Amino acid sequence: MNDENTESTQPSLGQTLKTGREVAGVSLEQLAKTLKLSVLQLQHLENDEHHLLGPATFVKGYAKCYCREFNLDNDTVMALFPENQETVKKSKMQSFSKRTEKEAHDSRLMLVSYIILAIAIGSSALWWWQNSTPLNQQTVTKPVIDLSTQDITQTQSQPVNTDDQQIELVQPETNTPEQPIQMREEPVSEPVQQEQNGLSTVVMLFNEDSWVEIHDGEGEKVAFGVKKAGYEMTVTGTPPFSVVLGKHQVVEITLNGEAIDISNFPKNRLAKFNLPLAE
Repeated sequence: MNDENTESTQPSLGQTLKTGREVAGVSLEQLAKTLKLSVLQLQHLENDEHHLLGPATFVKGYAKCYCREFNLDNDTVMALFPENQETVKKSKMQSFSKRTEKEAHDSRLMLVSYIILAIAIGSSALWWWQNSTPLNQQTVTKPVIDLSTQDITQTQSQPVNTDDQQIELVQPETNTPEQPIQMREEPVSEPVQQEQNGLSTVVMLFNEDSWVEIHDGEGEKVAFGVKKAGYEMTVTGTPPFSVVLGKHQVVEITLNGEAIDISNFPKNRLAKFNLPLAE
């Protein structure tokens, strides 16, 4: 019975260190300056809050500094240190350290994987954008249908298949000369009449597949998309025209019947220019 009471009243490590400091009449602030520690660290030590001071090695080092400063029995003080708690905490800290290291390694691998995946997706998207145009942005063009050599009176009300569509030819009410039926991106007028109306006509002959975009002087988009080799495109609008060509070296251009020389633009790059060309 007496042994149990003795053990229960035995002071802890922190209480022993605090008692030694108070007997010496030294304040926490003075001791903190002497030991090069903070007041908060000393308070944790005296309150037996060892888990807030780091590994057990640090706690023992602080306790030894107390013993040396206040002439306390080092062996007696060290015997009060909770050895079991030290072993458990050391084991937990080692386990946590290994887990943290593994998580950091996995995070680095995941980051590298994401970067490689992003580069692959970006390269594929760039390649696809350079070699194709979205269908909803392509200009659907139809070949010119010339029926000037056919007898319209014989083909009255007879359907003609063009691009899986039917165009019904009807005899005109008035006796007018036969004219070809044409389907173009823009209505074409005579050059003289166009110049009088302030309009200009641009004709482009594509010797190879090339991407083109044209805006007229009013900012309206009059042509856009990939044009196939051999296609002749005619657009009419208010000048000046803003033109962007993907392969300008394979395109022949005329403005109001006059040839335009664009051979001086660098190859393998988009050609951006205005028509008429600035002198």
